[in-house]
Amino acid sequence: MANNVNKDLVRKATDLIDRDRLVNLTIDLTNIPSPTGFEGDVARAYHEVLKGAGMDATLQPIGDERYNAVGRLQGAGGGKSLMFNGHLDTSFGPEQAHRGIGYQCKGTLVDNEWIYGMGSFNMKFALANYVTAVEAIRKAGIRLGGDVVIAGVAGEIEKAPVNEYEGPQYQGYGVGTKFAITHGAVADFCILGEPTNMMLIPRHCGTTWIKITVPGHLIHTAWSEVDRNAINKARVVLDAIHEWIPGYCQRNRVGDFQPRVNVSAIEGGWPWRGARTPDNCVIYLDVRTLPDVLPVQAFNEVRDVVRSVVKANPHLEGTKAEIFLSAPGTSIPDDHELVSSIISAHTHQLGQAPQMGTETWYSDAAHMNRYGIPTVNYGSAGRIRTGGGGFSTAQGEHTHIGDMMDIVRVYIEVMMDLCGVVE
Repeated sequence: MANNVNKDLVRKATDLIDRDRLVNLTIDLTNIPSPTGFEGDVARAYHEVLKGAGMDATLQPIGDERYNAVGRLQGAGGGKSLMFNGHLDTSFGPEQAHRGIGYQCKGTLVDNEWIYGMGSFNMKFALANYVTAVEAIRKAGIRLGGDVVIAGVAGEIEKAPVNEYEGPQYQGYGVGTKFAITHGAVADFCILGEPTNMMLIPRHCGTTWIKITVPGHLIHTAWSEVDRNAINKARVVLDAIHEWIPGYCQRNRVGDFQPRVNVSAIEGGWPWRGARTPDNCVIYLDVRTLPDVLPVQAFNEVRDVVRSVVKANPHLEGTKAEIFLSAPGTSIPDDHELVSSIISAHTHQLGQAPQMGTETWYSDAAHMNRYGIPTVNYGSAGRIRTGGGGFSTAQGEHTHIGDMMDIVRVYIEVMMDLCGVVE
């Protein structure tokens, strides 16, 4: 090992990992519905879990009956502090339950090896991993020098208010984490246990959400003209965007990795009033940027595309592009102390070094790093039961118990390494 952790002490703690506790806690948290904006019940439950694990626990109100649940295991002094951060809100809501057990707010154990249910994958499994690791260290009678902080946060899922879509259910993209780290939940390092399939992710893309509005001519069908219909006019803009996307991705390629662009929504007209043409058609884009590229650069590219197509098509005059969400990416060096500690512990516990990579998705690591808390994404979920990695829309959310046990062992060793042990 590159670190100087006492192997016997590490083994003493890892031998006390309680599998049943890990499984039951994951299921219990999965059983509590918590779509973005409605995290209150699961936050209160997790707050009680943190208290029961022997941590100084705080329930942080962030507004609209939404809370962060933060726990701190006080160290004896002389060591660095480590935070484990995980979001309480789920990617989907209870309305998706008809799609199968992977979308139900009910934790279901399959073959005593997999846990299915809404949030089991993203990312209530990690909240259970953190607590189980702390409890094993405490049961082993190990005193850490530095603090361990666990932050269960609201509002991480990639959502943003726009137009008439406003309210807590649209307030994501780190509202809970940004509140937490400005109200006491701070540490020297942080691990986000997002579902990375045991990969170590020290960097991820930024994102720029762009709204392109194409004006139209509101009138009855009886007097309508195809060329003045906003939806028809928007096709020209959309074609130009699709022609631009491959070049943008290729220009921003780094090795085998490249960002992506998604045409995420189109709005135009009123389906309940077919006798009217729409007064505008709106195209929404999600443009991912490399970790070191600012969102304004992506916006400028899209705006230039729009300006060019308008110049070539005068009937598109009045079309405009605007940003309604921007979030820069993030990265920390591959040789950072946090990265080195995880590599060492992973190698020791699992017999080989973790794979490392860059992700296209966004996480709260960006906010943590910008507040001076070096953060990586590193979690156990992300293996699909029928084979492969990532997420299966057919099977829904699920996580492998053996992988959870493995990463809890790694977390224990990283805690002992970074926080130090008082013997």
